[in-house]
Amino acid sequence: MLRSVAVRAWRWWHDRRTGGRRDEVALELKPFSFWAGQTSALSGEGGSKPSLVPGYAFHTEYVPSTGGRLSYRILLPGLTGTRGQLLININGITEDGESVAPKVMAFPIDKLVAEGGEIEMSKLGAPGHSYAIMGTLTDDSDARADRIEISLTGGDSSDALRARYDAARQDFLSAPGKGPLKKLVVKRRATLAQPTSQMCTAAQMKEPVYADWCHRMANVPSRHRKQWEFVFILRTLEYHGMLRPGARGLGFGVGIEPLSSIFAANGCTVVATDLAADDDRAQVWNDTAQLGSNLRQIHNPHLCDEASFFERVSYRAVDMNAIPADLVDFDFTWSSCAYEHLGSIEAGLAFFENSVKCLKPGGIAVHTTELNLSSNSSTLEKGGTVIFRRRDFEELAMRLTAQGHEVMPITFDSGDSELDRFIDLPPYSSDPHLKLQLLRWVSTSFGLVARKKS
Repeated sequence: MLRSVAVRAWRWWHDRRTGGRRDEVALELKPFSFWAGQTSALSGEGGSKPSLVPGYAFHTEYVPSTGGRLSYRILLPGLTGTRGQLLININGITEDGESVAPKVMAFPIDKLVAEGGEIEMSKLGAPGHSYAIMGTLTDDSDARADRIEISLTGGDSSDALRARYDAARQDFLSAPGKGPLKKLVVKRRATLAQPTSQMCTAAQMKEPVYADWCHRMANVPSRHRKQWEFVFILRTLEYHGMLRPGARGLGFGVGIEPLSSIFAANGCTVVATDLAADDDRAQVWNDTAQLGSNLRQIHNPHLCDEASFFERVSYRAVDMNAIPADLVDFDFTWSSCAYEHLGSIEAGLAFFENSVKCLKPGGIAVHTTELNLSSNSSTLEKGGTVIFRRRDFEELAMRLTAQGHEVMPITFDSGDSELDRFIDLPPYSSDPHLKLQLLRWVSTSFGLVARKKS
């Protein structure tokens, strides 16, 4: 009993910590999808076959959950009746298909009729479990409804994720900038020809400059957001005249990415940094061969000859939460999907500010990270990975401009092709992989660009 209470308390806390699900759009469920073709004893819908379950009223499909509250809403238009009950179960199954204890409630028909045939019922979902709602009438019931309508808030099926993303595109992603951000947040198409602060979209991957930079990285162009991040960083720095002999660059969380080699091949002098190999936080990157702990690991011989690389690139172990004070006077700083791993939203914003301090006047900071495409309120705010919202980037922009720095115009153009609406689900594919599911949210890569005050 104590263990059960503890589990329920943790689920409630987790739901609250991530902002709840009140801002999520409801997903319409098919009331008769689980036992297709069987006649509903309540409305006569569902098919012509007699049901194998006495009093069968409805049974939806199972919808996966990443945790948090599942809220069902049932509408029974034209409901009539004076006796009996409608028994409703919220059934759950594990990833292995094993049943979990259902939540069961009984609703007297006469009271349902008096209340207009509307029912709301919720349950705290467990990560990795899937849930369906089922209704049956007791033998003595005389209930009858014109039809059955069921919606769910809090499920994490591909349909639910897409519904939230589509709602966000119409809502906060398309909203104009307000107040001091009125001129900074612009409504324009994201392009690589004239890069600004923008997210990954399919249209950019069709631009000639994208194919050109993929060729210069010795890559075949693919529809993967990580490749876009590298191209975006390189193209942005090229656009601002930073890829030139003698320019000094400082990279954070570089891992084994190709950027240091490309910068060196263009004559730049680079300090490449990553977590120290003996730092406990580096273990996950070490285990997946993504940690860059020395120059040999960072060097890509296909992109830069050995002599030039070791002459122009140096390595240093650096904690992005505590940048050493002597790392200053750089022409540019960069990172590719690194500052979402610093422990919190605030830690990530502080890192960006501190990275600007590393620049000489007029220097460029370009950093990519995760953008929440589902919500501008609820998100993953703390932990090993966080997901930044539009409002977080707007706050960062106001901080930077208040300090006298220039933030390149921000567009939240999310693309208008079918590929931009495709959401990659775990386990992820390598192509296409622009928008993806991160727990209960849809995310993509976003690059913010700032110039240090002169």
